[in-house]
Amino acid sequence: MSLPTKRSATATASTAGTSTSSTYPPMKKAKCQAASAFSPLDYSKNGLHHSDEVVFDPSSISLDDDPKLVDYRPPPAAANLSRKKATLPQPAKKLVIKLVKAKPTLPTNFEEDTWAKLQSAIKAIFLKQPDSCDLEKLYQAVNDLCLHKMGGNLYLRIEKECEAHISAALQSLVGQSPDLEVFLKLVATCWKDLCDQMLMIRGIALYLDRTYVKQTPNVRSLWDMGLQLFRKHLSLSPEVEHKTVTGILRMIERERLGESADRSLLDHLLKMFTSLGIYAESFESPFLECTSEFYASEGMKYMQQSDVPDYLKHVESRLNEEQDRCNIYIDASTKKPLIATAEKQLLERHISAILDKGFMMLMDGHRIKDLQTMYSLFLRVNSLESLRQALSMYIRRTGQGMVMDEEKDKDMVSSLLEFKASLDSVWEESFSKNEGFCITVKDAFEHLINLRQVSLLFCRSDLNWLPNYIILNKLCAACDYYNFFF
Repeated sequence: MSLPTKRSATATASTAGTSTSSTYPPMKKAKCQAASAFSPLDYSKNGLHHSDEVVFDPSSISLDDDPKLVDYRPPPAAANLSRKKATLPQPAKKLVIKLVKAKPTLPTNFEEDTWAKLQSAIKAIFLKQPDSCDLEKLYQAVNDLCLHKMGGNLYLRIEKECEAHISAALQSLVGQSPDLEVFLKLVATCWKDLCDQMLMIRGIALYLDRTYVKQTPNVRSLWDMGLQLFRKHLSLSPEVEHKTVTGILRMIERERLGESADRSLLDHLLKMFTSLGIYAESFESPFLECTSEFYASEGMKYMQQSDVPDYLKHVESRLNEEQDRCNIYIDASTKKPLIATAEKQLLERHISAILDKGFMMLMDGHRIKDLQTMYSLFLRVNSLESLRQALSMYIRRTGQGMVMDEEKDKDMVSSLLEFKASLDSVWEESFSKNEGFCITVKDAFEHLINLRQVSLLFCRSDLNWLPNYIILNKLCAACDYYNFFF
């Protein structure tokens, strides 16, 4: 047996190696891959803590497995198996409604007994006496009557009871004190008592006012019902009404004459007339008539006795007094006709007399403040046109003496300029720079210039022609100067 040669051994080995490689797959480098699988980076990604020394057991890893696919996360927590058992639904309870065998009935004489309590309370209120029944019980009694559909009958009974007491209260005023002021105080007290009493009754029967009255058409509230009853029985007592109105007018007249008057009493009584709805017919008409008569007489008297400045101050004072009177106790609806009545009797009837008696005197004296008062008063009665005409006549009369007097030719221009300056101050300070008055002054001055020109043209001679020509030029220059300012 021959030994194999070196070449054959090599060939045999290569053949064996070839067959082996074809039968088994090549070995993987598990050591390197396993080391990479256990790198600290992967631990940090999985949220695992690691130390610097890594212990690796190669025998625990199969060569066929990929270390990168190994899951090192902890197993999930065990499911909670201890759940509560569901409770079974309970059967619903049955609702049993028991019918009342007998219908409830009101006590015998319920309405009469309840009204007896309320009537006793109403009488105590009007007579200013204490009542034993509590207000809460009275309110509940009214509530019970309304709930049982007895509100209509209750309303009629309350109205009848109130009417009896109101009629008696007004009848008690008949034939009372002849002193008008004392009588007015009695009327004011009666009215105040009625207001307080109706408010108390309304407080007790408030449920009636809010249910039956609102639900029933053409039925007044308890307050309005009380006012209507008072107005009705006041008209049935003409002596009381007439005496009340006469007393109020007398007090106002005495106040106008300078005497003191109880303004709070007047205010109270006039508000009574307003609340009752009889103010216009019962008080306003006779009041305006008395005012007209009073100021007509006073205007004639003062116009004869006083000069114009004093009369204008008196008129202004009277108008301010009537204004204050309206602000304090006269109703606001009377303000306009009252002021108009005073203006008519004190101003409109005396416009011509005021201008004829005092306008020239005021202008000559340069009475700026008095002229301003005249302008404001004339403006109130739409009489500025009369004042403009008076101003035009004054300028023409005064200026004609300056222009036509040949002895004053040397001073004519300076006199006209002074006259013009005086008119300027009056126009600005007294006439409030009224444009119509500006035109009036300008027209009057043009009339003066034209008047002087005609005189120079038709009256000149050969001896005085040149001086007159010079004067005419000066006059025209003054006119141009005046037009410049206007």
